[in-house]
Amino acid sequence: MRRVIGFALCAALSVAGAAAARAQDARFDGNWSVVLHCPRSPDGALPFTFRFAGTVAASELHAQFGQPGASPSLTLDGPIQPNGDAALTANGITGHSQYNIDQTQRAVPYTYPVSAHFEATGGTGQWITSRTCVFTFTPQ
Repeated sequence: MRRVIGFALCAALSVAGAAAARAQDARFDGNWSVVLHCPRSPDGALPFTFRFAGTVAASELHAQFGQPGASPSLTLDGPIQPNGDAALTANGITGHSQYNIDQTQRAVPYTYPVSAHFEATGGTGQWITSRTCVFTFTPQ
């Protein structure tokens, strides 16, 4: 009888622990508004701002500006840790050359690592090249 009670207690605690882990994993889940702002760069590239939507499901962010593969476009993906830290990856295609570092021509693929931190009320992040571009995340 003790074994049955002990087994039932262990099973209940295991289910409760798994539910708590899923609840914490879902803390950032939902729709997010994303803003990317890049100031004028030291080489003269013009400033720009992208505003786009993203979603977090099972603590994985996916956000898309423009059509994938089109110029300009940006796809932002990556996991958000339980503490809110996120190592994301931005993949995209450059737009008009006057907005690009070193006036890189239009339609050139790029990839940048993005360091971010999320809270329930919002988040911030950045990529650093010859200019630091800032991301702002707002839950919807």
